[in-house]
Amino acid sequence: MIGSASPARPILIAALTLSLYTTGCMRRDGRNSDCRWPSETPTHSVTGQHLSEDSEFAEDLAIRYADVHHGLRTPYYVSGEAYDAARNRCMETLFDQIAKEHGVPVAQVSSALGRNRVFIDVAESLPFVLLYIFVVVVVVRVNWHRYSPNEQGWTPGITMALFLSVAFAAGGTMLGEVWFWFMEGYRIGNSHMSYRAGRFFWVRYRPELFAGAMIVFWLLQLKRHAIYGRTARLRHNRRNQPFTA
Repeated sequence: MIGSASPARPILIAALTLSLYTTGCMRRDGRNSDCRWPSETPTHSVTGQHLSEDSEFAEDLAIRYADVHHGLRTPYYVSGEAYDAARNRCMETLFDQIAKEHGVPVAQVSSALGRNRVFIDVAESLPFVLLYIFVVVVVVRVNWHRYSPNEQGWTPGITMALFLSVAFAAGGTMLGEVWFWFMEGYRIGNSHMSYRAGRFFWVRYRPELFAGAMIVFWLLQLKRHAIYGRTARLRHNRRNQPFTA
């Protein structure tokens, strides 16, 4: 039953474990802040997924390089424009090295950046989505019992549900973005997102995620209403059932 918390707990734990495991597989060996591409021995054909991973790793190396050699908290800081220019020069150099290593055009490497993220976005979002559903289930049950239609009519419960749906949708969207930021930082091993945050799934689709959170809340609310209706009918049938000795 959707209102039961016990089945949701192991599912949430399993999803979190799977998410941390699968999203933690970005290349970590060869990290440096010297704008140096750690060569790899090709053992398979070059795929779009592999180029996406390499370009993302190169981007992270460029950001690390700029942070250390041109960052705001370093003695070498001149301006934000100089920082951006140094990062971009480093990234272009690394993209060129990747292209030569795999025998593909540089444009193919640069265009792969930020692509093939469907599995990553799903794996990073799933634990939070399940947590949101679990919390909303609890809130819907509490609201239904607090404003029982039998005792107070439908208006108070619906009014409170409307307020809660807006509040939880807004809060869930904002907290989901924070969660996604944390998960992405863990995946790439760098808490400095820089402009990469603009590619976040939760940043690009805020209105859609807000609407989705509202829909989830009201679907669970309707589910609680259906459960309440079945329970009320059963009680009514039992009361009207003729007594037999």
